[in-house]
Amino acid sequence: MDPLAARRMLAQVRLAIGIGALVAPRLTGKLFGIDASDNPAAPYLARIFGAREVFMAAPFLMPAPGLDEAELASRAVPVDAADALASLAGGLRGYLPWRAAVPATAAGVLGTWLGTQAAKNEKLIRPT
Repeated sequence: MDPLAARRMLAQVRLAIGIGALVAPRLTGKLFGIDASDNPAAPYLARIFGAREVFMAAPFLMPAPGLDEAELASRAVPVDAADALASLAGGLRGYLPWRAAVPATAAGVLGTWLGTQAAKNEKLIRPT
């Protein structure tokens, strides 16, 4: 995959999940299989996660001159890999329902793959 396309896709996915988690944490949680009525702290945790996702998307949506997007993308890879492992562990250990663990693990794996593609440091000419 083209690194620029991977960066855009990664930023768009992060932004969509982040805004959803910030604005509608219960609905976003439900889409990931997490029921806020089972855990009253879930909306709070979703908003923290949402803020992180928006923060991680911002540099790709509003790049600053001299910003090394490949470097930023490479730094996010371990974050997404940790998300995937945490989701999988939650499903295996039973504290995250499988209906939540499967999509969350898939999202972490997708983010990890997109991040590795986005981290390719090819000389890109950004359209103006």
